[in-house]
Amino acid sequence: MTEQPHTFWQRLVAWWHGRHATAAPEITIKDGVWLEQRDQGHYRLGLSSDALEQIGDISFADLPIMTDDQLAAGDDILEVESDKAVENFKTPFAGTVTKVNQDLVVDPATINHNAQAANWILELQVA
Repeated sequence: MTEQPHTFWQRLVAWWHGRHATAAPEITIKDGVWLEQRDQGHYRLGLSSDALEQIGDISFADLPIMTDDQLAAGDDILEVESDKAVENFKTPFAGTVTKVNQDLVVDPATINHNAQAANWILELQVA
């Protein structure tokens, strides 16, 4: 049995849906920080689930950054204290902070219970 060829309209609809499908954002992890490219040169950074597992329950977090801060590659973006360790997380890129996760500023312990995608720290516009 041979398969019937697709009609022109079936091929057109398949092409349209394939062309306009939204791809899942690509996430890269570097030194315990995940990076999600949002737009050209615009990234969201957060703590990876592996880093959270290694650190344990976070009891204190300090976000020494604010919106519009200029960061150099390697600058601290988050310092956390847990029952296992004290750890500083750094930005892999230089750029301007466009947004800070206010939920983490208000209650840093929420990072212990959130999924990785909710554990974003800041958004950065890379120069």
